[in-house]
Amino acid sequence: MGEYEKHIRMVREKMEAVRSAFEKEQHTVVGDLATKVVEQLIEADAAKKNMHFGTHLERHQFSGDRYPKEINAAMKKVWFAYGDLGYDGINGERAKRAMKSLDKILKYFEKIFGEQIEE
Repeated sequence: MGEYEKHIRMVREKMEAVRSAFEKEQHTVVGDLATKVVEQLIEADAAKKNMHFGTHLERHQFSGDRYPKEINAAMKKVWFAYGDLGYDGINGERAKRAMKSLDKILKYFEKIFGEQIEE
């Protein structure tokens, strides 16, 4: 299996888990997994160019250079939700905003990848 397919498989698995966590009101888990979904989407895109990132900084730089401003803004909301939900406690509204941003990001990547990621 190619690297792109490996990352897409991980995105699908993590999306299923993050939606389940959101439904169960496991808000700290939403923050953790939403961040991992975004990271795997970026890694999948980079894999199409035979690139791989070893650090968060490299992913952030790649996304800042490659994606539209509105997608980067949505990514930042997800990344900040990680800290807000994971360290500062449980917050259903914050988790809901993270999921809304994640849905926007997912639709963007489905468009550029030319395939549906979620069923």
